[in-house]
Amino acid sequence: MTIETSKIIIDDNLTLDVNTGIIGQGISETKGNVQTFPTNEILEQLDIIEEAITDLESSFDSSTVSQLSQSGREGIYNKAGFLTNIVLGIIIALIIIILLV
Repeated sequence: MTIETSKIIIDDNLTLDVNTGIIGQGISETKGNVQTFPTNEILEQLDIIEEAITDLESSFDSSTVSQLSQSGREGIYNKAGFLTNIVLGIIIALIIIILLV
């Protein structure tokens, strides 16, 4: 009795072995000729994307600072939100004044 490994079909000729994480050519396995692709480069790029995601998630908290910002920029999100609300308030007030006149 043979145990088959779980594989995910990525494309017509590509499969991902779930147990080992190796991307290979699915059709060539039946021929006995297996070619695998390195996943280290993909994992490095995923790490960079995960850092960007955590930076974006931390920007929802107004007391945090972006990772790429210089020192002394604490509270920048509070200031930006405050100024945005002031500008929007002035624009809405001007529109209401123009409509009343």
